[in-house]
Amino acid sequence: MMRSLFAWVLVLMSAPAALAADPQWPGQPLVTRPWVRWWWPGSAVDPAGITAQLESMKAIGIGGVEVTPIYGARGAEARYRPFLSKEWMDAFTFAAREAQRLGLGIDMATGTGWPFGGPGVAAADGSMKLVLVDGRLTGVPTGMKVKRAAPGGEGRVLDPYSVNALSRYLEPFSAAFAGFPRDTVRAQFHDSFEYYDAGWTPALPAAFRDLNGYDIQDYAAAFAEPSPLDADTVSRVKGDYRRTLAKLHLDYVRSWVSWSHAHGFHARNQAHGAPGNLLDLYAAADIPETESFGATLLPIPGLRTAPDDVNVDPDPPVNLVGRFASSAMHVAGRSRASSETLTWLRENFRESPSAAKPQIDRLFTAGINHVIYHGTTYSPPDAPWPGWFFYAASQLKPENPLWSELRGLNDYVARAQAMLTAGRADNDVLLYWPFDDLVDDAAGGMRQLGVHQNEWLRDSSTGQLALALLDAGFAFDFVSDAQLASVAPSACRAIVVPAARRIDVRTLATLRDLRSKGVPVLFAALPEDVPGLGALAARRAALRELLAEPALRDSVAADIPVALAKLGVRRETASARGLHWIRRARDDGADYFLVNVSAPRFDGWLELATPAKQGLLLDPLDGAIGRAALRRDGRGAAVYLQLEPGQSMFVRTFTRAGARARPWRYVTPAGAGAPIVGPWQLTFLAGGPELPAPATLPSPADWTTLDDPRTQSFSGTARYRVTFDAPATPARTTAWLLDLGDVREAARVRLNGSEYAAWSLPFRLRVGALRPTGNVLEVDVTNLPANRIRDLDRRKVDWKIMGDINLASLKYQAFDASRWSVEPSGLLGPVTLTPLRGLAPAR
Repeated sequence: MMRSLFAWVLVLMSAPAALAADPQWPGQPLVTRPWVRWWWPGSAVDPAGITAQLESMKAIGIGGVEVTPIYGARGAEARYRPFLSKEWMDAFTFAAREAQRLGLGIDMATGTGWPFGGPGVAAADGSMKLVLVDGRLTGVPTGMKVKRAAPGGEGRVLDPYSVNALSRYLEPFSAAFAGFPRDTVRAQFHDSFEYYDAGWTPALPAAFRDLNGYDIQDYAAAFAEPSPLDADTVSRVKGDYRRTLAKLHLDYVRSWVSWSHAHGFHARNQAHGAPGNLLDLYAAADIPETESFGATLLPIPGLRTAPDDVNVDPDPPVNLVGRFASSAMHVAGRSRASSETLTWLRENFRESPSAAKPQIDRLFTAGINHVIYHGTTYSPPDAPWPGWFFYAASQLKPENPLWSELRGLNDYVARAQAMLTAGRADNDVLLYWPFDDLVDDAAGGMRQLGVHQNEWLRDSSTGQLALALLDAGFAFDFVSDAQLASVAPSACRAIVVPAARRIDVRTLATLRDLRSKGVPVLFAALPEDVPGLGALAARRAALRELLAEPALRDSVAADIPVALAKLGVRRETASARGLHWIRRARDDGADYFLVNVSAPRFDGWLELATPAKQGLLLDPLDGAIGRAALRRDGRGAAVYLQLEPGQSMFVRTFTRAGARARPWRYVTPAGAGAPIVGPWQLTFLAGGPELPAPATLPSPADWTTLDDPRTQSFSGTARYRVTFDAPATPARTTAWLLDLGDVREAARVRLNGSEYAAWSLPFRLRVGALRPTGNVLEVDVTNLPANRIRDLDRRKVDWKIMGDINLASLKYQAFDASRWSVEPSGLLGPVTLTPLRGLAPAR
């Protein structure tokens, strides 16, 4: 049985329990396994290729795909299938049936590339930007075409504020799917709002008047640069304008969701980037979806973040933006919140499973429970290596030598998501997001709220308060004005309102009413005014009347975390201990997911804010389960944890005892570590362009430093083999810690016939007893495809054959790997063995 040990923890599997069944992981249906965006270049797919790639995905633990057609490859034009043509529908139907046969799920984008648009979009239905002409506001075409469009999908970008334009856009889809078998495709997908400069729609003046009670043309000068109007008036008019866009785009999204439902599909929507209330937009879909973009700088030893190799994610490590999608899931009562995952994780062909895990853990602790990789590119079997590719992906494709090594990552994700979909959300606080205050701003026009241009949240009073709540150990969900209006008093233990200049009087009345029903409401500061311009005097008078009520004046708290603690709202100590976490509730206890994102090792008691009489530890890396050392601690409990930097663990608590699971065996070093003495035999097993010659090494080493020049262009798998005698065994040694040191990039380990996997940081494994002499250790290491890509460019091979953008670098410059340094590869070590003995945590 494969076993890994990040925290020097020895686990004995559980005996039969007194409960209904042995302690075990929740079931893992296909939705709990990771899915992947599946690009179809030119839709140049065929049945044999579809089957081969779906079977390959199934084999490494993928649970489903999202088909998105894009531009094609040079030389394959004869294979192109125009989008929604009979040929395309035949291929898609075949793919859907094959996915169903294999037990995989399938989604599709409602279009090609992104955003919505195509050849059937007339000029009147295309996206428009706002302009000021002769003192009046009007719209002119943005001229934007569908980005990365597939054959048959080229054309104008759709007006994202027009339900009528959307209805016309969807007519070809309705016709194409008229006879399509239901219950075959799960969901339609709408990508993030990239309708750039789309700040106008012909219906805007009428919608503006209906929503705000005055004519926007009377204040057209607010949009002049510079404006002759005073700054306060400009900010109010622009706020009303942005709220009108928000309503129109929400209507657009809801119309697309309704169309999806009418045709038997769910709807998956990326709301971010939109000039609207993101919480309402996410909640409008069946599956709200965020995205991760770039890499987060975390102090995990061995996590490489060289400036030339990553785009730094500007979001805080605790992932504030991702919580918008999960909050919408929780507040709206959805069961899944997904994420486009690993977009631009690193430079192309330089992404590793060990770099992926911390980014995925950030999503999990933010409440995301449905990972969709970005992604896999369809490539025909006859395409020369590296096959077809997509420029901004993590190149998770069968041609990547690390493809089969992704099984470990995928099993990890599946176990984690099985736990994160069990039970129910357990966040005590609702944190109001003052959208109205955000958009009442005199600067600019239409404003997009992006996921990686996220200063709108990160630098706001809301973002700063959110960080303070997380640092203090409080679990929260963001909530919008509309969502507050339907909140049940039992839905939370407190509502927190950040400092906001302006708030809708109806929202303030809702907060007052909730407080009167027993829900604690805490204001960082009372609002100063109402947003917008229409009926300003009347609304200001209503606001003054509300603010005069003692109940609201008494709700202001100088220190929100302190005030929440005084109210008895649960606070977890994990944040203060350097752990990221999320808590979910069950009728008989709670589930915690905990990740050590700090540099020091965590070894000690962790106080929990929930009561418990028994607890289990569940390691999502290898599936091990054991009974945790637990002690009661005030109103909660404490569990003993050992977590290395980068390691994650689930704690499942129970309000009653009874499970007879064997105890989780904690261990500690019984002596000093010792290197495994060679010689080591190195043999190249599989890969290309050529297999280098075998070599004998005194100790494990980077294979690119060997004399054979072929090692510097080789991408694939090599075996490091050594026969050794066991080190002297200290007293009370029960197991050994095999530390592989620096692994580039993933390893499969065999020691005396027992197999292990090592794909994530730190590369340490708990192994059993050793023979006195003649122990045989084999470590099969697979490296990145980077060195082989470098070799192609150095030899000027014409391999970048994709259309459109072809292949761009991480910094959106011309891709040229010939300038790369050779990437270290293989088992760099040092490889050591450390004796371990059992540890009984002192209570």
